[in-house]
Amino acid sequence: MSREALAEAEGDPFLGLTIADRFVIVGKLGAGSMGTVYRARQETMGRDVAIKILRSDRAFDAQAKVRFTREARAMSLLRSPHTVTVFDFGEIVDDSADPTFGRGRSAEQSSPGDGAPWGSGSLYLAMELLEGESLGQRLKRMRRLRVGDAARFARHALLSLAEAHDKGIIHRDLKPDNLFLAKPPAGEHEEICKVLDFGIAKLMTGAERPVDALETQAGTVFGTPRYMSPEQAQGRALDARSDLYSLGVLLYQMLVGRPPFIDDDAVVVMARHIKSSPVPAIEAAPDAWIPPSLSQLLQRALAKRPEERPRSAQEFIAELDRAMEEARPSLIRERLSQPPPAEVGATSELLAVVGDGVDASHVPSTLRPAPRRRT
Repeated sequence: MSREALAEAEGDPFLGLTIADRFVIVGKLGAGSMGTVYRARQETMGRDVAIKILRSDRAFDAQAKVRFTREARAMSLLRSPHTVTVFDFGEIVDDSADPTFGRGRSAEQSSPGDGAPWGSGSLYLAMELLEGESLGQRLKRMRRLRVGDAARFARHALLSLAEAHDKGIIHRDLKPDNLFLAKPPAGEHEEICKVLDFGIAKLMTGAERPVDALETQAGTVFGTPRYMSPEQAQGRALDARSDLYSLGVLLYQMLVGRPPFIDDDAVVVMARHIKSSPVPAIEAAPDAWIPPSLSQLLQRALAKRPEERPRSAQEFIAELDRAMEEARPSLIRERLSQPPPAEVGATSELLAVVGDGVDASHVPSTLRPAPRRRT
C-alpha cells in the first residue's frame, strides 16, 4: 500500500486489508483494552461484519493471545440468539516485506492447540455486526430501567448463560459493558439482549487455580469487582452459580439505578460481596415499582452461599417468569406511568461489540470505505 493510500486510510494499516480472502476492512469502529474493532465487508455473503484484531502491543504477549483465543473458541461453541455470533477467527500471517500486513488465516487453516503459541501475526475474530448500545451505555443515559425491560434483558442474558453452562463454559466477567442491547430484527419491536466477551471464560473442569488478589483487583484476568461473586472474590473454585450471582448484580443495578455495593475501593467492594447483605431492591428504590416477588428473587440470587441461589440459569428463568407473572398488575401501571426510553444515537450504535470497553473518542463520525487491497 502506498504512503498516499495509507494517508487516505487515516494512517491505519489494516484499513483496506482483506483477511482470510473474504473480509475486506472498510472502517474503524472503536478501540478497547484488548484490541481494535473494524467494520468489514464479506461480499460473498452480502453482509457487513465486525472484525476484532488483537492490539499490536499485545501481539507478542502470550497471555493476551491465550485470552483472545479462549474468547474465540468459547464463543464459537455457542449458538444462542442471545450470544453474539462468531463467524471465524484466526491469524493475520506476516508473509510480506512489511510485517504490518499479511493475509488472514482462519482457525481451520491454523488449527492452534489449546494454549499453544500462534505465529507472530495479529489474531482476528470475525463477529456479527450489531446495532444498538451496551447496557453500560444505556444505564449511563437512563440510570435505571423500567421493571419489564430489566427483567426481559436479564432473561435474555440467562438464556445465553444456560447454553454456555450446559457446554461447560462460565463467563466470569458479566458486567454492563458485556451485555449488548441490539436493535430488533425487521418485523419485531423489542430489543434483544446479547452477551459479549468470553475473554476470561473458564471451562468447568473442577480444577480452578487459586486467584491472586492483585490480579482479581485489576480485573484483567478474573473479573470486575463490582459484579463478581463472593467465591470469585475469595479465589475459590467457581461453577455456573457464580455467573448467576453476577447476573443478579446486573438486574439489581438495572432496577435500582446502582449496583448493591458502590464503594470506590475495589478491595472494599469485594469484601462487601463476601460479608455484607445488600439492601433489598424494593427498599433501595421505593419509587421504582419493583414488585416484592422480584425483590425476593434478587435476594436469593445475591446469596453469599452458592447453594442458596437458583441452581441453574434455567431455574433462575423459571423463578423470574413466576415473579413477573405475580407482578403483572403493577407492571401495567408502571408502563402507563413512565415514558419509553429515548432513541439511541447513531454514533453509539456499533461500539459495544468490542466487549472490553471502547474509547468513543476514537470512533470516526462517518465510516467511509477505505481503498481495497488484496494480499
